[in-house]
Amino acid sequence: MLGGIEFGGTKTVCVVGERGHVLDEVRFPTGDDPAANLARCADFFRSHGALEGLGVGAFGPCDPDPRSATYGTITTTPKPGWAGTDVLGSLAAALPGTVLAFDTDVNVAALGELVHGAGRGLHSLVYLTIGTGIGGGLVADGRLVHGLVHPEMGHIRLPRPPAESARFPGICPFHGDCFEGVAAGPALEARWGSPAQDIGVDDPRHAAMWELEARYLAAALHAYVCIVSPQRIVVGGGVGENDELLMRTRPLLRESLAGYVDHLAVNRPDFVVTPALGNRSGAIGALELAYRAVVEAALPDQRGTPTRGHLSDPVAD
Repeated sequence: MLGGIEFGGTKTVCVVGERGHVLDEVRFPTGDDPAANLARCADFFRSHGALEGLGVGAFGPCDPDPRSATYGTITTTPKPGWAGTDVLGSLAAALPGTVLAFDTDVNVAALGELVHGAGRGLHSLVYLTIGTGIGGGLVADGRLVHGLVHPEMGHIRLPRPPAESARFPGICPFHGDCFEGVAAGPALEARWGSPAQDIGVDDPRHAAMWELEARYLAAALHAYVCIVSPQRIVVGGGVGENDELLMRTRPLLRESLAGYVDHLAVNRPDFVVTPALGNRSGAIGALELAYRAVVEAALPDQRGTPTRGHLSDPVAD
């Protein structure tokens, strides 16, 4: 039995199951009290008996480096109450004997889509979520990608017409008009005066809103394609999973790339898609992370003793 947690800024999802299959789940608000949240997670898992492994995907910024002293900790998040929370340490104390693994929520969702969803049969994928914020996860050559910290795809700079920059400076508290600052859900509401879901097809703002959003998304995807060269891009989230948005974005991306990335996949409609796993990309990805951690924990190192290994390494089926 495996467990998985997807910590979002607004909701937490806990699941138990087998690799690729959710058998039970619970969803509740993440809230501003991490101790109460983590206790509720632990109670859910204990109610299902002993777990072999638990995979955790968390909002960030966070520390996903197993070699770091603060591995499994939420770091500089603006979410009230959560900065400095040792998520993995708390869960380890509550669930002794369980093999634990930790990464960002978007990296975990990318892993779920690659192995069990829209990326099956591929080895590289970008998962982008556009909702309350914008975040991106990356799997390259089957491995979850980290570096100095973890990918922050929502905070890249985008080209903006001077007139648009003057009209709307962006809302990101760190960068103003980065990708998240101009294209996340709260930015759309601030820019257009209403939540995106309230601007229907008969509203005169509708076409202009989605055209501008598509131009921002295409510009961001252009950067990801040129830098990390993914075989597929999955766009999720409350704003991202909009058929009109992706319909407008695909031709803008091809126009922006201008034939320079010479691969047939770029011109296919399934190069940029919505999640095949729906709202369970992160949950199933967390189970996959747990599965890999359990397998790696059983692998002997060069001295013949079990080791967890590096949690980004791919594990064969």
